Amino acid sequence: MTTPHWETHLYTFAVALTAGDAIKPENLAGMRKKALHHGHTEGECQIVEKDPVQYVRTGKLEA
Repeated sequence: MTTPHWETHLYTFAVALTAGDAIKPENLAGMRKKALHHGHTEGECQIVEKDPVQYVRTGKLEA
């Protein structure tokens, strides 16, 4: 069974990216690191960084 995207560390990172200045850069870096540690790839993180709202809404990684 696959984990729903909203229950992943990549989703948490994406939501934090949408918060703008409300999230400290060091906290964002920590969330990114945690996503990588829990099996997400550098490429996935980069796609989410380009359009976090898309990932939050759909759970799809579109380059």
